[in-house]
Amino acid sequence: MSKLKVLFLYPNLMLQTGFPMATCTFSAILKQEGFDVELFDTTFYRTEETTSDEARVANLQVKPFDLGEKFRGLKDKEQIFEDLVEKVRQYKPHLIAISILEDVFPLAVELLRAIEHFNIPVIAGGVFPTFAPEIVISEKAVTMVCIGEGEEVLIELCRKLSDNEDISRVHNLWVKRHEEIVKNPIRPLRNINLNPLPDFSIFHGDRFLKPMKGKLRKMAPVETHRGCPYSCSFCNSGSQKELYKSGTGEKFLRLKEVGRIHDEIKILIEKYGVEYIYFPADTFLAMSRDYLHEFTKMYKKFALPFYCQTRAETINDETVRCLGEMNCHSLSIGIEHGNEDFRYKLLKRKVSNKIYIDSIKLLEQSNIMVSVNNVIGFPDETRELAFDTINLNREFNAYAHNAYYFTPYHGTPLREYCVEKGYISGDAQTVNITKGTVLNMPQFPQDEIKGLVRTFTLYVKFPEDRYKEIGIAEKFTAEGNMMFKKLQQEFWQKYFK
Repeated sequence: MSKLKVLFLYPNLMLQTGFPMATCTFSAILKQEGFDVELFDTTFYRTEETTSDEARVANLQVKPFDLGEKFRGLKDKEQIFEDLVEKVRQYKPHLIAISILEDVFPLAVELLRAIEHFNIPVIAGGVFPTFAPEIVISEKAVTMVCIGEGEEVLIELCRKLSDNEDISRVHNLWVKRHEEIVKNPIRPLRNINLNPLPDFSIFHGDRFLKPMKGKLRKMAPVETHRGCPYSCSFCNSGSQKELYKSGTGEKFLRLKEVGRIHDEIKILIEKYGVEYIYFPADTFLAMSRDYLHEFTKMYKKFALPFYCQTRAETINDETVRCLGEMNCHSLSIGIEHGNEDFRYKLLKRKVSNKIYIDSIKLLEQSNIMVSVNNVIGFPDETRELAFDTINLNREFNAYAHNAYYFTPYHGTPLREYCVEKGYISGDAQTVNITKGTVLNMPQFPQDEIKGLVRTFTLYVKFPEDRYKEIGIAEKFTAEGNMMFKKLQQEFWQKYFK
């Protein structure tokens, strides 16, 4: 075989800029191994009516922003399939690697069906294929599914394809072979310090641009952790830990060496002109005191503004001081729900309301812009319970009080719970956390959930004597929409000047 060619296919939400770390890392590794790599990305096609960022602006969660002229000329969705077919026809890849998030699985299926007649082997990976492999591999065009991490899987797979060897026994893969599916065991975890700098050049340069607090910034992600020490029932991090604990006996959570992180940031600045860093760790401050001090000392050399997310339990005088020294610009804390008993029992999130309040008030004394993330529409939730979340948020001031829809992702205990309770069917397709709910709960109808999501910030920020007006704005009627627009303008003028 001539030099093996791999086409990465990345189905994405419209204008969801930023970079997928996995795809960029895989590209860098395969190029290092001597393979040829190209990409087909759907980010700049009109695949939705509104973007996730636009939905957040409408719901008063982020400051209105202008993406500029370069993002207005999106191609129509119909063009995406013609462009993909032409890309495959011209490039003639030996392997197509597709990364799939659950929210974009329907788009991924459309893309794969448009090119299945080429009969090119397809490997599907990502969180969704890991926890719903039966669904993904049932697609005719999908040849194999990667369970868990993919770096060493892709290296071995591409070597075997290049040498015309059998690929059915590659660990981590489910592989179609004749009329059966070969389900191989999990291989040991990857040493993330072996990974080269992610290959951002495979994506269009505009993927660096991301709105942050109303301003468009040139931003890039830097991996510091892989995994999370917590096991919330609405998140699949716990399932990732269990996958490797039972499969290899290893702990999934790993921290990258500070020296490696230093080298990555240095290259991002010098090669790409990055001016803002995003640390995508689930819990950024899930690190030892010694590691934090070493990291702080290293990052102070750059002091680029950055965004991260962490948990309230990790906030104290020392961590806030370190964040300030590093020039942390923006930080998110997940509250999820304001009722302690509900949060403990259903969400498996054992942290008191007092810790939330104390942590965020401590951050209020810094220059860090704090946003808090809440969820409306959990299984078994009621309107009264949702107001416990609103009332907790009224106890402190944050730059943004975000409210998202609960989404029952595969690989999470709460999805199984929703199926058992009859709130969703077993094959229910999720939608993005900014776009709506798929749960059908008699005690908390979908329209009521949607109304509370769009007025959540109004309830948090406005005085209680305005609740009657806000209640009207919850309704998706002519009167309700007119009231919401009035209150929306008032909110923007007062809080997002």
